[in-house]
Amino acid sequence: MRGRFRSAVGGRPWRVSSPIPRTPGDHLCWPFRRPDELSAAARQYVAEGLSRQERVAYVSEGDCTDVYPGLVGIPDLDEHVHQGRLQFVPSDMVHRSDTHAAELPVLEALTGRALEAGYRGLRMFADGTARAHDPTRRAQEVQYEHQLDQFCCTHPVTAFCAYDAAALGNSAVAELVCVHPLANGDLSPFQVCAAGDAEVALAGCVDVFCVDQFEQALQRTGVATTGGTVIIDATDLEFIDVRGMLTLDRYAMAGGATIVLRSAPSVVTRVTELVDLVAVRVDGRS
Repeated sequence: MRGRFRSAVGGRPWRVSSPIPRTPGDHLCWPFRRPDELSAAARQYVAEGLSRQERVAYVSEGDCTDVYPGLVGIPDLDEHVHQGRLQFVPSDMVHRSDTHAAELPVLEALTGRALEAGYRGLRMFADGTARAHDPTRRAQEVQYEHQLDQFCCTHPVTAFCAYDAAALGNSAVAELVCVHPLANGDLSPFQVCAAGDAEVALAGCVDVFCVDQFEQALQRTGVATTGGTVIIDATDLEFIDVRGMLTLDRYAMAGGATIVLRSAPSVVTRVTELVDLVAVRVDGRS
């Protein structure tokens, strides 16, 4: 999974310090604490997409006049809006209530129209803070983010998902950060994201301090819920402790599945020697 976890800051390949450069397939989570922080990141991200001949969909809870001032400074901004290169999309058009749906028809339609109009792809910006205050809605938002991540794997889509950490709290935002392949900051010690040749990819560290959040992420993304053999790409998994491994084993058994941690580092293989596992197998790196 080096293709998705490719921007390293501080040794962790999912951690980024800038909203650019981004390319199709990237799915970035951007926690922020002040509106001016978000506006600065949005201007960079939107301007880059416009310069690369991508159509930019700015998803907004309010009227476009509320967010327009935050984009002032982008060259030829009015012309981009007039020509449809930059479009303001109502949030409720994209984020429907049925976040359990297997498809994202609205986003697929937006992407298709962008390609038909000659753009190289769709670049989406959205602030999901309003949908993440309530714990139940936040769980649905995590599920949506994972579906969006799967969509980005197979379509020319670049996604920027912002969440206000000052309003939501770090722990709540961490629930959302951990299902993105790229994230600003270090609110989550691990990432669970979509993968082209595995059910998900797992990166970072899982230990006693975050194991509950890890199990919650597995549940919300639906990993290993349909039985059978489930591949998790562990190329960028740095460490998982005994409790984390036992939690993963218990989770797999509950779903009637066998989980294979593929391309895991030797430190993970050694942990399996300390516990008796029923439903988890580790295939180390060759």
